[in-house]
Amino acid sequence: MKRFAAIFLSLACALGLAGCGNLSVGPGRPVSTYIGDYVTRVDMTHSVGGVTTQWVAENEEVDRLRTWASELEYEIFADEEGRSPVDEEEGERYDFVLTEGDYPGFTYIINGPDDCYLLIEGNWFSVLNPSYPPAGG
Repeated sequence: MKRFAAIFLSLACALGLAGCGNLSVGPGRPVSTYIGDYVTRVDMTHSVGGVTTQWVAENEEVDRLRTWASELEYEIFADEEGRSPVDEEEGERYDFVLTEGDYPGFTYIINGPDDCYLLIEGNWFSVLNPSYPPAGG
């Protein structure tokens, strides 16, 4: 009986940990910076130092954004006090709005060269390989 309980608990832990790798929102949809091949336009907003600029990325600029977004590596950010990692005074913010497909878009926060975050569908992530988005204005 103890052996059965040990096997059951081991299996439950393994299955539980396997599910931690994909944070899902909606039916079978992972939370990600995904910009699908079908996306032809990205509405963008850049905010820094109280100045906000808006523009639309199309054609090759969408391709560059797609490549940049797909190469980002990130992990869940959890602040014990529930604070967001946004530095309102010195931070920089890029909002990428996708009007085509199932993904609404995401926000990229730059607090410093090695202090970047993603906000995807209400979930915060620390970026492990920060870089500036290939964005024009």
